[in-house]
Amino acid sequence: MDMITDLLEAVSDDVRARRIAGAVVAVTAGGSLIDLRAVGTLGPDAATPMREDAIFRIYSMTKVFTALATLTMTAEGRLRLDDPVSTWLPYFTDVRVEADGVLRPPKRPLLIEDLMRQTAGIGGGHHTSRNIKPYYDRAAVRKYEHRTDSHTLDEVVRTLARQPLAADPGTVWEYGMAMDVLGRILELADNRPLDEIIEQRVCRPLGLRDTGFSVRAADLHRVAEPLPDQPGTPEHLVTHRKRPAWLSAGSGGYSTAADFARLLCAIAADRDGRLSIPALGPVTRDIFVDRIGPLAGGGPDYIPGKGYGFSYGLHVPSSEPAWAAADPSAHTVGWLGRAATCFVYDIPSGVGAVLMTQCYGRAVHYRDEVRSIVAQYRA
Repeated sequence: MDMITDLLEAVSDDVRARRIAGAVVAVTAGGSLIDLRAVGTLGPDAATPMREDAIFRIYSMTKVFTALATLTMTAEGRLRLDDPVSTWLPYFTDVRVEADGVLRPPKRPLLIEDLMRQTAGIGGGHHTSRNIKPYYDRAAVRKYEHRTDSHTLDEVVRTLARQPLAADPGTVWEYGMAMDVLGRILELADNRPLDEIIEQRVCRPLGLRDTGFSVRAADLHRVAEPLPDQPGTPEHLVTHRKRPAWLSAGSGGYSTAADFARLLCAIAADRDGRLSIPALGPVTRDIFVDRIGPLAGGGPDYIPGKGYGFSYGLHVPSSEPAWAAADPSAHTVGWLGRAATCFVYDIPSGVGAVLMTQCYGRAVHYRDEVRSIVAQYRA
């Protein structure tokens, strides 16, 4: 069998068992799209087949676009990764750390890079640390995918600034809403809204036609939906038919398998073997380098496991010698979204794969399936 067949097999059993409605998978190699296929249905309606151009809520895969936009801005000198967050957002000046029931000042400033690599100690995700979760609950900080209110990004970030950090910046991998804070900083640094920043700095240069923070009215019929009886999945996920007030830099994106295939096709190895995205500039090398070192292994299982670390919005091979040695075959980069979307790029072979469906609780499962399949075809 070939890779596209294996990817289809990875989801077809779930389609037949009605664990998911349908899926779209894609394979890339050598900078080109090799194949793109759809299976199952677009949603609960059995009469509407899945489309190859279906639009999916990508949730945490949005972070990759935010990180790339940030790097292009650092290359222009608009901001620095070692800028204190409070330089851009003064309401973070008095942020505190929760330590054994006591709130105290952090031992060092909270930096933009902490937001990028999820070491800020900011919670609000599905695995908020126990010591700060009560604060987030009292503040009614809700996860992005269930929000239908009209709070703006600035209002959301101000609420986050009033909550304590889970630990000192740079000391834990706390996967939460730090990227939303970064999104607000990008708006201030570039003097325009986040959706325009992502469109102009990332989507347009890469030719991503269907990636953004809302769905055009003419394209609503392309939006994939989950089955209503999937455990843990809301019966109807919110679809933004118009520009949302909260442009979530960490979770607010929509995209297609074809657009993510274009992203994978844009990755290239430099003469020294380091990956970059030439269309966005040499600064994009930085997104393919581990940024958390010994912190890998803590937090939720969004990072694949032994051998892997985390960069600016995606998993990468670990830079920690002992952790890297635990799995010498860890040679991919990629990330996943809450509703079971994922992409994987194999560094040695340059082969990539994308899988998109809409189902809670199976994101890690499908990511691991795709990684395993890609590894089988490594030259």
